Amino acid sequence: MNKKILFSYVGAVAVSLVLMSTSMNVLGAHQYQAGTTLPVICKNVNPMRERMSLSGVNHAMAFPTLLSTDVQVTSEPEPENNPAVGSDPDNDLLLAYTFEEEIYSTLIPWTYSTDGGQTFDPGVYYDIAGAESHPAIDFRGSPKQFVGTLQGDPMEGDGAIQYLFTCDDPTDYETYSMVYWVWSDSYPYSNRRIPDIAGYNGLEETPWWYGITVCVGTRGAPGSVDMPIFNYMDYADENSGWSNYFANYSGCKNAAIDIDQTNGYFYAVFDYLNASKGDWDLLVFRGDCHNNGEGHPNFFNVTFLGGPENTTNPVIAVHDNKVQILAETDAEGTQDIICYYSDDAGVTWHSVLVTQANDADETYPSIIGYGTQATCLYTQDQNIFVCYTKDAGATWINTQQVNDENGMVQSAYRNMDIAYDGTTVWTDLRNGNADIYLDNVGGTPPHARLQFGNITFGLGKVSAVIKNVGDADAVNTTATIAVRGGILGRVNKTKTVTTTIEAGKDITVTTEGIIFGFGYVTIMVSADCAVSIPPHIQIIIEGRLIFVFFMQR
Repeated sequence: MNKKILFSYVGAVAVSLVLMSTSMNVLGAHQYQAGTTLPVICKNVNPMRERMSLSGVNHAMAFPTLLSTDVQVTSEPEPENNPAVGSDPDNDLLLAYTFEEEIYSTLIPWTYSTDGGQTFDPGVYYDIAGAESHPAIDFRGSPKQFVGTLQGDPMEGDGAIQYLFTCDDPTDYETYSMVYWVWSDSYPYSNRRIPDIAGYNGLEETPWWYGITVCVGTRGAPGSVDMPIFNYMDYADENSGWSNYFANYSGCKNAAIDIDQTNGYFYAVFDYLNASKGDWDLLVFRGDCHNNGEGHPNFFNVTFLGGPENTTNPVIAVHDNKVQILAETDAEGTQDIICYYSDDAGVTWHSVLVTQANDADETYPSIIGYGTQATCLYTQDQNIFVCYTKDAGATWINTQQVNDENGMVQSAYRNMDIAYDGTTVWTDLRNGNADIYLDNVGGTPPHARLQFGNITFGLGKVSAVIKNVGDADAVNTTATIAVRGGILGRVNKTKTVTTTIEAGKDITVTTEGIIFGFGYVTIMVSADCAVSIPPHIQIIIEGRLIFVFFMQR
């Protein structure tokens, strides 16, 4: 199906520069034993900033039908690789991957499944010039919203174009949209490496603020090559956004980011060639997504992780202030998977080897985290293995092979992904061609899930039922009913309660006193719970009030 872009942005260009200041703090002693505190060097950081505008990308094109089986997702004669996947609370899947029409011409199909990956819709793609690749997907934390990005053609715009995909419902292509960041000639960016994206919808006053995209890229002035770059929307103007870069850290290779849905803290990690040591370390940036009062997120600091070994290809997961970073390390002579973990929002860190096969290399980790629990994927001998933690990263258990055909996984960076529900996708060569395969490795913990029940109107009152249809208690749920409007805006009533909704139970919230007046009113009902999926639900009803009688429009 063809679909027009829902919006196109064009905005003015402005530049805001913030000078860097640094301070240093060293903690602990360095050993590779589980639970040992690592030496942590932290520097306070502020990025250089530049405003950008956005433009739309033509319109989505219908994509050929995919072969739908219980394992094999694609079967075209052309190679398909770099899969990315996300899941929403309804267990719908959003999938994207690189489809190689020709060596220098590729497509990124976006498609969905409503049956756990047993079948996929044919999907759509966007008519983007050149050879785009490596899509990334993240669930935004609202009922069905996703965000995504991809790497553009390195020859288009000097490889500096940054794409943003959004959708409000993966099963409805009309809600899909693709825009791209527009760079002024005065911003000499180039060679942006494979980006990653973290979604967030916790900013009610700025619903267009989707989250943060990170990548490694180059800027001609001040001549910083392969430095960390952060992109995000403007807090006040939905027609523009910002690029933040850290020129002091040239020499990065890969980037990953995640946002803690319980509080809006973000964590980004880059593998960084530390010139003073001559080896690869990890840079971990921490910050807060909420407006710092000056129209930007607040960057707390950057932390250096790693010793004399090389540590590369990082991925990251965070929930409820518990952070796990997986990466490759050669500390023991072969490539092993190491986990850096923190249970205090990245203030202190520990490390443990997830894998340590004597004669084999474990490479290219992936992770999905739920706080104290997380699921790790990695490749070894062209196979995918999965293991789990139940103590926030301190120990990893139940290692087992995922793929059925031995030695047929195409092992490469960002060639495998895992969604919140445990759905795992990868590139497989069992048919003599690169195809996308799928399995589910489980690992999803119990969680609360809020839904609205009946919303009723009595004489001068509004009542709403809030249900917890999940399998864990919705602790500290805040439910609100707000009634606004009427003639001269005289109707202004709000009722808020904070309580715990047990799994499988519900509560009823009712406005206090008698609401009376005349004219059109807006009734907003919302519920927020940091441990729920999603953490925020809301419904808006337009109605009319005649004395004490409500009539829905």
